[in-house]
Amino acid sequence: MRYLLFAACILALCYGLFRPESPPDLFEQSDKVMHLLAFAVVAFSSRLAFRRVAGWPFWALLLLLAPLLEWLQHRLQPSRQFSEEDMLANLLGVLLGLIAWLVWQALRKRFMTPQQV
Repeated sequence: MRYLLFAACILALCYGLFRPESPPDLFEQSDKVMHLLAFAVVAFSSRLAFRRVAGWPFWALLLLLAPLLEWLQHRLQPSRQFSEEDMLANLLGVLLGLIAWLVWQALRKRFMTPQQV
């Protein structure tokens, strides 16, 4: 189930990043919020799916991919523009995903018995 969640999140992220036109503005700077939330959800779901991968290389890879995907978005879709603010939102989203993961782990340790962990 966790791999299915991860795959769905990756597909949604790729659709949002690599579609020819930008998503409609729901409010001012809504695209930054979407970048932040998308990368947070992808970071959390990917960590959930790949729990056995060592922590620091896993998070380092996600932090490298965050700006790279913003650059790649413009390269694959010339109608889309590279944005340093979107790149920053991507990075902050990964960090938000990391914080969510750490909170999740702390809650699991606190409320689950050793057999459930």
